[in-house]
Amino acid sequence: MAKVSIHLVTWNGQKYIEECLNSILKQTFEDYFLLILDNGSIDNTVPFLENEFAPLIKDKIRLIKNKTNLGFAQAHNQSILWTDSEYVLVLNQDVILEPDFLQKMVEFLDQNKNVGSISGKVLRWYCENDEDLKKSTKTDIIDSLGLKIFKNHRTVEIAGGEKDQGQYNDEAEIFGVSAACPFYRRKALEDIRYGDEYFDVDFFSYKEDVDIAYRLQWRGWKSFYLPQAVAYHERKAKSEEKKSGLRIIKQRKEKNKYINFHSYKNHLFVLTKNLSPKNFRRYFVYIFFYELKKLIFISFFEWSTLVALKGYFANRKKMKLKYKHIMKTRIAKDEDLRKWLN
Repeated sequence: MAKVSIHLVTWNGQKYIEECLNSILKQTFEDYFLLILDNGSIDNTVPFLENEFAPLIKDKIRLIKNKTNLGFAQAHNQSILWTDSEYVLVLNQDVILEPDFLQKMVEFLDQNKNVGSISGKVLRWYCENDEDLKKSTKTDIIDSLGLKIFKNHRTVEIAGGEKDQGQYNDEAEIFGVSAACPFYRRKALEDIRYGDEYFDVDFFSYKEDVDIAYRLQWRGWKSFYLPQAVAYHERKAKSEEKKSGLRIIKQRKEKNKYINFHSYKNHLFVLTKNLSPKNFRRYFVYIFFYELKKLIFISFFEWSTLVALKGYFANRKKMKLKYKHIMKTRIAKDEDLRKWLN
């Protein structure tokens, strides 16, 4: 059994995969197993993996081919169920790791048994030409240092969009980790497991990281940011911690309909599943006016997202059942969660 299992879900990502896998092969920590699960790619991803990379690391890699795109959540649930490592790295195809990334992560978790998840310093990987990564650049712009949640339950990437000037070079406890390359303790994942779900399959894609962060908090698991472990992420749906209302609107217009649909639906799922009665009452005004502004905006300017409400109400009963499970099994108190609501 490898100490770390790396779970890489691919979907039409042939342009990224060589850089991503090369960064794994260069890791100084070698006690890992790589499980690649392809979600029904129709580009050259699978042939490229089979012909170029599988023969190189056949003793440390397994390639699974799904016939269709099952989504981020279900694919990673499959991967977690098929491995038995002590630690799990959930990796996006558009991420590259510095050589000591795994080493730093493992050392930290080995020394901090009450920590369930950690985030490294994730910087932006800028691709000048989407089809030619030879012109890609590792930048000093921060992509994410973890998740920050506000009283209205808007969640952002910590320091997203800021220039890295060493201002975040200290370890820090955070609310949760972003989904680009989160590192989890398997014991913590098993502790929040619901049936065969670690990530909620009803989310399909987007906001699963917020949901799992909340659930880990309810079970008393800590999350940390580890600046020594560095990775780079080519983010399509950019997130910035500090931005005005106009900037938020501009960014929504830049995102495609698929992202806006799932993000809106899944944000409502997070609220339904994870808000305790006392905290709901305490933050109701903040949440109500934030959701009202969002609803007014999409009603006038983003009609395609309105159908997300249908998806939400179709699954609301399931979300309420999951809510009851979370509230019944929680360890943390209401005030323990409040310290994260800025």
